[in-house]
Amino acid sequence: MKTATVRQIRNAFPSVLRYIRNGENVLITSRKKVVATLIPPVGTKPVRKRKHWAGCDARFASVLKQPKLAVTATELLAEERERF
Repeated sequence: MKTATVRQIRNAFPSVLRYIRNGENVLITSRKKVVATLIPPVGTKPVRKRKHWAGCDARFASVLKQPKLAVTATELLAEERERF
């Protein structure tokens, strides 16, 4: 069970509401005493938003198919230093 102060309810209600939407009960406190309880309606399912990762597999595949450099940046710097 989560707790929130009256100040948090006033200033950051969307974050408290997120807990309630996800099925959590939230105790509202004022001066360290519980003054109210916010509970989700009976019979509601928790709403958990997931990030949409459409095309992620295709992007990973394209990155993995890119040719690798034959020479690393460290080797290039070493060659440049040897020239001078």
